[in-house]
Amino acid sequence: MAHWKTMDEILAARTRFESAIAGWTPPAAHGVGLVPSTTTPAPEHFPLVNAYGHRLPAVVMATVVGHTTGTAAYRLSREELEQAIELISPAEAYTDYDHPNLWSWRDKLLPALTEDPDAEVIAVFIGDEPETDRDPAIDAFRAAFPDHAVAIAAATAGAAVVRDMYGTDLSHFDKSPTDFATEADLASEKAIRETIATYRPDDAFEGEETGSSGDSQRRWLVDPLCGTLNYAAQTPLAAVNVALVTPDGVQAAVSADPISEEIFWTDGTDAWVRKSGGDTALSPTPRTRLVDIQCDGMLDRPFVGGQLVADPRLRAEFGPRVMSSTLAVAWVAAGRRAAYVTDGYLEGSVHFTAGIALCQAAGCIVTDLEGNRLHTGRGMIAAADEVTHRKLLDLVRRHLEQTSRS
Repeated sequence: MAHWKTMDEILAARTRFESAIAGWTPPAAHGVGLVPSTTTPAPEHFPLVNAYGHRLPAVVMATVVGHTTGTAAYRLSREELEQAIELISPAEAYTDYDHPNLWSWRDKLLPALTEDPDAEVIAVFIGDEPETDRDPAIDAFRAAFPDHAVAIAAATAGAAVVRDMYGTDLSHFDKSPTDFATEADLASEKAIRETIATYRPDDAFEGEETGSSGDSQRRWLVDPLCGTLNYAAQTPLAAVNVALVTPDGVQAAVSADPISEEIFWTDGTDAWVRKSGGDTALSPTPRTRLVDIQCDGMLDRPFVGGQLVADPRLRAEFGPRVMSSTLAVAWVAAGRRAAYVTDGYLEGSVHFTAGIALCQAAGCIVTDLEGNRLHTGRGMIAAADEVTHRKLLDLVRRHLEQTSRS
């Protein structure tokens, strides 16, 4: 049997499978569950939900059941399940990320089917088009979406809109003399709102462009295009941010890069980047020595960002960058930036909540500008490690004192 030991080999295999299916459209979500013979489909029968990711398992299962596009559910025989396992098994030779679908099919579903031979193994695909026939397995699968899968689905729907409109002639809607929204901002937020409403219709929503609705304690904070000015100038540095906040804190968050098609996500505990259908754990490191500094500050008084960028002591220690998108916050979690610094008040921010959650889940040091618990005072330092954080606190202190007196 062949073994796909590299990402290139996995992508080549995926391409072969996809090319063999006429009219193939990757699903928005997919999964395989087992419904015991004594019951009917329920959310708990679908413990693994893939939202906008893991395209190789999707096309492998589609190859076996004959799926091409749209929304549908298929009942599998044991032989079909074994065939799908055989087709995808070579991917296990690639060890840089997990293979949750293979492990679920082989190590959980097959043994469960042995114990209950009359159980139903059901593969579900969710596409852009609704199902032609109402199937309780599809309803159960949709209800099984965990919060992080909803966040991924919503952010990716918005990112797809942003990516499709990149480089086009966009109408601008002024917010201030130095800021505006575009058609892409509005269209992205609409796609995100509709996706969240599909899976969490009772939750509240707060969007950068369309404001707040609902009174649930579960509130989705959405910045549909962070880096609008970059984007409008065809500078590919932008993010689509989605975060779910409850009284217990942030439960799920996503910062999606619409141009690179990377999805940085957290379930509130761990943090990952999804690229080419697979997830890799985020690992912060200060090795780049690059620090992104937010310089879109107050107009009526000095602020830390503007002062800090001009500080020669900072430039002697770090490489300052001004990216003008909270994508840079996710990059701290991913080890592409040593730190991120911003002034202002960030609690409940549609711009920053997702990135902050990613950094915290990845193990970054995240405080306010004085080194206290975040949201205790002004601004934020998100650093890859303690040493970088301590150096930045020392550099920021003088500017914080000066701007506080102004």
